Amino acid sequence: MRLLGVCLAVLLASEVARAEPPRRGMREQTIQAANRAVAEHRLADARELWRALWEAEQAPEAACNIGQLSSRMGELVTAREYLAICVHLDANEAHRIELARVEARLGRLIVRADPDVTVRVDGRELEPGVRETWVRAGDHLVEIERAGRRASASVLVPAGERRQVTLELPPERPEPRPERPARPARRPSPPHAPGPTWPMYVGLAGAATAAVAGGTALALAEDRRVTAVRRANQISPMNGCAVPRPGCDEVTEIAEEHFTLRTVAIGAFIGAALLGAGTGVYWYLQPDGASVTVARRW
Repeated sequence: MRLLGVCLAVLLASEVARAEPPRRGMREQTIQAANRAVAEHRLADARELWRALWEAEQAPEAACNIGQLSSRMGELVTAREYLAICVHLDANEAHRIELARVEARLGRLIVRADPDVTVRVDGRELEPGVRETWVRAGDHLVEIERAGRRASASVLVPAGERRQVTLELPPERPEPRPERPARPARRPSPPHAPGPTWPMYVGLAGAATAAVAGGTALALAEDRRVTAVRRANQISPMNGCAVPRPGCDEVTEIAEEHFTLRTVAIGAFIGAALLGAGTGVYWYLQPDGASVTVARRW
């Protein structure tokens, strides 16, 4: 009923603009009606008006407005679809920023299955040949089907990440024999949950901390070395402390501090390298279950 009222309002408004060309007058009246709907917080009505304009003339501004209104309504998948069209037709920096903001709140789901199966995500059938789709952040049900055989898996897709799920159809049931009934096909076991990601963050934080500590110790060691050289030159500009002189004990202590700090710095750098390498190995070999795998952030 609300959409019917909006359409009637557009038709009545078009009668007022009879002096203008029909197509141009209808376009302007549609845009004015959409702007009024936005001002009155009727975002769904405004989006339907812009969608009608998009279907009529494929105008870039229509795609951009549909994407922005869908984003405000929380329908991020629709928002991303039309904002991508908007950026393709009008490469405006503001549109690119809005598209990136919406994509950061979505996830991407990759389905690996036989090429001749039907793939559904949350009940929505993907187009033939399509195996990757944008989805909202959260749990999703992935299903494949062919000739009455089905397989499914539940996948958690966090915002800003890509998840991959591999599904295989159960084997075909053998023809029943007269002497004994056929056994039902075994259902595939559900996929295991992916491994935790917190060790990667702990490893990276530890590597960064060790690197900073090593850099600090190295800077202090260099300062102590310069101090020792300067003090030795003050004691004897010619030979320094090559020959023991009064005050050389202080120079020796400063030199020992220099070697100690340098040793600490080297140890910290080695620790940072080991932590970084261990984190990389964990990321590469992270336990991800039998079917669901986690790819890198984009």
